[in-house]
Amino acid sequence: MEYILAVYRSRNVAIRAYNFLVSNGVTCALVSTPRAAGIGCGLSVKFGRNDFNRVKSALSNGETFAGFFLYRNTFSGGTLTKL
Repeated sequence: MEYILAVYRSRNVAIRAYNFLVSNGVTCALVSTPRAAGIGCGLSVKFGRNDFNRVKSALSNGETFAGFFLYRNTFSGGTLTKL
């Protein structure tokens, strides 16, 4: 399983980004930021890889944006890679 996280340094901005994506028809979820990211406010927006280009153009210029991370579930646990 793979998905992408949009990580923010502000909980308020993460919630606003989530609401913006939902209102624009993107299937996403508000989730806890994995500790492996080493940054953020504790909340991230999780969405599928297929929506990455659409979400990237909509969110990457937002305030307190820390970056996009790819999460991959493996046999030995999950891996997190900054995009």
